[in-house]
Amino acid sequence: MKKKTFMKSGCFLLTILGVQLCYSQKFNPHQFTVNGYIRTGIGWTDGGQMVNFTTPENQHKFRMGNEANHYGELQFNYKYRNKDSVNLYEVTYMMAKYIPYGGDEYKQFPETSQLYGKINKVVKNANLWIGKRYYDRRNVESLDYFWINSAQNSQLGVGIENYQVKNSGNLNLALLRFKYGKNDSHSYVADFRYLDVPVSEHSKLNFLGQYSVKTEDEILNTPRCSGYAFGGWWTYSKDHITHTSTVLFRKGSSIVESPYSGKTISEFADGKGMYDLDRANSLDIINNFVYDDKRRHAIQGSLTYQYRDYGIGNVTENGLLLDNKSAKNWFSVGFRYLYYINKHFNLALEAGNDYMKSNKTGIEGSLQKITFSPQISWDYGYFSRPVLRPFITYAHWSDSFVGMTGTSNFNMKLLNKNHGISFGLQFEIWW
Repeated sequence: MKKKTFMKSGCFLLTILGVQLCYSQKFNPHQFTVNGYIRTGIGWTDGGQMVNFTTPENQHKFRMGNEANHYGELQFNYKYRNKDSVNLYEVTYMMAKYIPYGGDEYKQFPETSQLYGKINKVVKNANLWIGKRYYDRRNVESLDYFWINSAQNSQLGVGIENYQVKNSGNLNLALLRFKYGKNDSHSYVADFRYLDVPVSEHSKLNFLGQYSVKTEDEILNTPRCSGYAFGGWWTYSKDHITHTSTVLFRKGSSIVESPYSGKTISEFADGKGMYDLDRANSLDIINNFVYDDKRRHAIQGSLTYQYRDYGIGNVTENGLLLDNKSAKNWFSVGFRYLYYINKHFNLALEAGNDYMKSNKTGIEGSLQKITFSPQISWDYGYFSRPVLRPFITYAHWSDSFVGMTGTSNFNMKLLNKNHGISFGLQFEIWW
């Protein structure tokens, strides 16, 4: 009897040890993942290489059937977890490559877009990070307009994010450093955010404050300048609806060169003075709405206004001062609608109008673009990817834009025209 009891007890202990051994073998504190984004395709405009339909002096445009480029990102992530599956440490590396249709930049190795480390859950769920990264970017997807993109192309950054305020959102602080070409010129940005402050069950407020300094550039003979930015955005999310309303003001060195960079705008272009950063400022007002029932209909609508004061006066060709203010207005309104036939097929229609007036260049006009695409998709959802888009696009623009819209280094067929047609095939995926 004692022998049987001992054998049973031994078997029970061996079973427990076996289970524990299996569990210990299954648990791995090291986690490696890969994610990325690819946009590629083929397209033609009036029998030549596909071009973008964009208003002069702007980079923003309604995207669908209007992206004459290939772009890819590949990101590698390492995470160290404890036995409670808390990611204690992270390291991220990402490379990216942009190639315009007709370009041969594929011969160059992709640039390093992100390389940073994080220590998580340091205090009140806050994370510490250091390195080069994309930092809490915000955009209007249909325009590919990143209205907040403080850290892209930075040389180095350090920050604390997700510091929890009890029942009142979280605090984020980042310090960023940028370098400009081979010049010994830099800019420094302090970026403060107070995010996800509850207003109601379905809406939140977010606030942004920035202070920046750009050092003197002896080669370009530009003095030291400073700047600031402040603004906020309200978000609403309920059932099938998400909506974001944004107001953002920038001044001086906080005015950025593009939506794809946090660098300060250059004061010169083609050897001419374009900005006086001590007086220049800009204002953005944005509304972005998405409805998606993931069964029959989805629509994204956007309304965007931007005012840009260059901080200098208009002058004649002889350098005589005409007035004291050189400014630009840009207004954009449009939508993209999806009608779901089934989970793998939908009909997409995108239409938009862009208006631009610049009293600096004397250019004023508008551009209308409409695109139709029978999309093949992986699943229901406006943001579902991968997606394959055969498309046809028609665009028309003001006579004042002729020669500045619908052309590229690889296709000048629309140089003397005010309208054009593009068609092609685009593949887009993120994972």
